[in-house]
Amino acid sequence: MLSQKKVPTLRISGHHGYFAKTGPENHEIIELIREFQPDILYVGFGMPLQERWIADNIDDLHTKVLLPLGACLDFYAGTRCRSPHWMTDNGMEWLGRLFIEPKRLWRRYVLGNPIFLWRVLLQRFERLLSK
Repeated sequence: MLSQKKVPTLRISGHHGYFAKTGPENHEIIELIREFQPDILYVGFGMPLQERWIADNIDDLHTKVLLPLGACLDFYAGTRCRSPHWMTDNGMEWLGRLFIEPKRLWRRYVLGNPIFLWRVLLQRFERLLSK
């Protein structure tokens, strides 16, 4: 674990994610981030909100690295269970999460995964036709 003793220049700050993602409140948060001048900014609003927020604000943040955390914070804090290792090691963490939290995640995985695959196939097909 990093500590002030091991890394004397380490500065950590945080803010809850419960603010308007557009408008004046969002601009205040961006200004706080800019004043802090982080080299790395972790964003943990959940998918796809965090990715949209990063895309919408990346030019104003002036941060070297932006990392969307998703459920990582929950896993490390111990507030949510991870999928079994055999699933996480084989690219199936999404399936384990679906079993753990079906009410919350069914749309993302049952509807979202086929839509994603369909879009990938369409893009591949369009590339083949354009050659």
